[in-house]
Amino acid sequence: MLGFATIDVLTRENTLTVWLTSMEDGHAGHTNAVIFNLDDDTVPGRALGMLCDRYMVLTDRTPREHPLLIGWGAEPCDLPILAQQITLAQAAIMAAFEEYRRKPGKADLVEPVLPPVPQPLDQTPLEADAPQQLTLAVANQVRRIWAAWLITERERVKRWAYMPGGHKGEAPALLPAEFVKRNTVQWITSLPQ
Repeated sequence: MLGFATIDVLTRENTLTVWLTSMEDGHAGHTNAVIFNLDDDTVPGRALGMLCDRYMVLTDRTPREHPLLIGWGAEPCDLPILAQQITLAQAAIMAAFEEYRRKPGKADLVEPVLPPVPQPLDQTPLEADAPQQLTLAVANQVRRIWAAWLITERERVKRWAYMPGGHKGEAPALLPAEFVKRNTVQWITSLPQ
């Protein structure tokens, strides 16, 4: 899994904007952004290539029934599920920490520093903006949420000794198992002709 692709189809301008969010050096960051003119017949295949091995996030103004999306057979991921899973993971980490800290000799343990989970983004004020503005705002939201997960997961793995199910040498998960189970990475078997 390479990361996320934030997609905006702006029908009034006949454009498709794709903003990629990837992992670099253990951190979530933006790696590419392209605005396509949908009058160009090569766009569906070129843009689909950018989505390969990524979760797709759609802006609110993107019509879910747009022929491009239907032709790709792509399903957008459920970003609120990711935020919910981060909140649950943070609560579990803090509960395990508090329980462990109550043990003799553990009262002075350093508390985990967990980032706030970003609140949902209200896209309505941005819908009149240029495609790249709205797409960037949503992609930034994706980056913040994913970064919150990555930091939370590193804290859990770092404290493996007292985390439920934790074990030494465990690698941090790129995404919560429940999110992965409920969402689909965009796979490409062949590009549209």
